[in-house]
Amino acid sequence: MNETESDDSCRESFNFTNSLGIKKQKFEQDGLMLKNEGKLSIFQKICFAVGGLPYQMCGNALGLFISPFLLEVSQIRPKQVSVILFSGRGWDAVTDPLIGFFVNRTNTRFGKLRPWILFPVPFAIFCYIMIWYVPDISRSSKTIWYLVFYCFFQTFLSCLHVPYTSLTMYLTPDQAERDSATGYRMVFEVLGVLLAAVIQGIMISIYGSTVNCDVTTLNLKSTTSFPNNGSSLISNNLNDDSDTNKLSEGYLISASIMSLIYLICCLTTFFGTKEMKDVITDHNKEFFKSFKSVFSHKSYITLLLAFLFNSLAVQLVQSNLALFCKYTVDAGDQYQYLIIVLLVSSILSLPLWQYLMIKLGKKTTYAVGLILLIPNLFVLLYIENTIWLLYIVCVISGMGIAVNFLLPWSMLPDVIDEFMIKSGERKESIFYSFYVFFTKLASGVAVAASALVLEFSGYIDCPDGCCKQPISISLALRMLIVPGPIVLLLLSLIFIWKHPIDENRRRDLKERLYEIRHNQF
Repeated sequence: MNETESDDSCRESFNFTNSLGIKKQKFEQDGLMLKNEGKLSIFQKICFAVGGLPYQMCGNALGLFISPFLLEVSQIRPKQVSVILFSGRGWDAVTDPLIGFFVNRTNTRFGKLRPWILFPVPFAIFCYIMIWYVPDISRSSKTIWYLVFYCFFQTFLSCLHVPYTSLTMYLTPDQAERDSATGYRMVFEVLGVLLAAVIQGIMISIYGSTVNCDVTTLNLKSTTSFPNNGSSLISNNLNDDSDTNKLSEGYLISASIMSLIYLICCLTTFFGTKEMKDVITDHNKEFFKSFKSVFSHKSYITLLLAFLFNSLAVQLVQSNLALFCKYTVDAGDQYQYLIIVLLVSSILSLPLWQYLMIKLGKKTTYAVGLILLIPNLFVLLYIENTIWLLYIVCVISGMGIAVNFLLPWSMLPDVIDEFMIKSGERKESIFYSFYVFFTKLASGVAVAASALVLEFSGYIDCPDGCCKQPISISLALRMLIVPGPIVLLLLSLIFIWKHPIDENRRRDLKERLYEIRHNQF
């Protein structure tokens, strides 16, 4: 570099720093930038954390129950279920990045992000209720019905969750306070999953009916009778059209209850939080250049891929656990209790992972949590009717799943900090939009791929109720929740190892951001 270019570079750096200092003073005078180094009250953290509950509650209600609902209540074939879910993910691939881009360009008197948390709520609620409604139309028409409402609901859900997760970066510039707020949020998100299982499970158990397995037959080229192994809370084995209508009513009531909770949580977050405007702003608002700059950032790619494979592993287990309990280990009547044990274990272990995150660092803690899941999954490959062992597996799995809730979302703000230092711009909404998309991609791909596997493994329609499936289905379910997730977890561990931001790098980022924000180069 010659002397003239060096002078120009120094002049640009000085102008950039000077402009940051002027912005900082103005924001502090207007009360838009925190003067107390970004400390948040417990009330502020709770109001923020409550906003994470709707996404996990509704998303996991779909993840846990949409497959049994479509297969055994709406009587849709597995290949049609896979069409709905694969198409939904293709739709998300377009809409989620667009939502992130438009959120990034938004600027209103209520803030950049908070209006997005509130305005899509009524549309999301309507679409969510329609997903759990069984229309009196043909099977092919039902496929179109569920596809339309599923796609639109996922869009409105992204309109909430992309700006909500981006709000993490606008609460405070302090790393420790952001991690603390994220910890609060994870408690409410796990609570959302628990509410989904409990509310949906209670309604199904109340409105579902049972079938006498001694007289139920299943046509597998010859008529076969199976012994009574108890009724399931999953499909509740429907005997006639009145039973189908009754169970459908239970699904609608649970959807209505969760919709009310959805509304209350969004109102709480909207009115209980305040956005902090920063001295670092976004200058480049072009669509393709914005995405190119985000996906040129190495630490984001490694973390995103680690998160994707981790989420796929968890979702494969989650989406097949109901049918696994019913048809593989004859524990369908225990399914709701197993889910509750798993989620309570997740909630109780969150403080432990938060402590380890401080002591060991984020990368190491993330890896430890994933490694914990691998031998635990191996047990499911051989378990038969040992219910007590199944509960132990759920306790340990809950601890591992808590890592999936906490660590990836705690590590992303560090990546965004690094990006802001390198580029001098903020693009949180785009970063978070692909995180949200990959979360939904994992859920959709897991359920859709599982449905295809069940279709080719010989899944039998049960319009009159059945207690068993062919042995090939039992084997397919066992393969879906053990070998596949283990391979995905190993891939996730590779990308965690390659992730460049460790604790030393985090401290360096914190110091450099402090210098930028306080004009002390």
